Amino acid sequence: MSSIKLSGGESSSAGGVSVRELTRLERIGAHSHIRGLGLDDSLDPRRTGSHGMVGQAKARRAVGVIYRMINEGKVGENYLV
Repeated sequence: MSSIKLSGGESSSAGGVSVRELTRLERIGAHSHIRGLGLDDSLDPRRTGSHGMVGQAKARRAVGVIYRMINEGKVGENYLV
């Protein structure tokens, strides 16, 4: 039988797996089909093979530009936040 105890922010246990771990796994599972931004080398959104990303072409391109700038060392990660 599983013990469920929710008090003071403690994670409960159900069969040896905490609720916190289950929530984390569910979040990962919901987005596990996304493998990339679906951009080609020139940062243009692909029409096919978009790695699970659908729509938001301008936003994907913007993230691709920022990602490339970070990788090239032109801007630090903390600066963008």
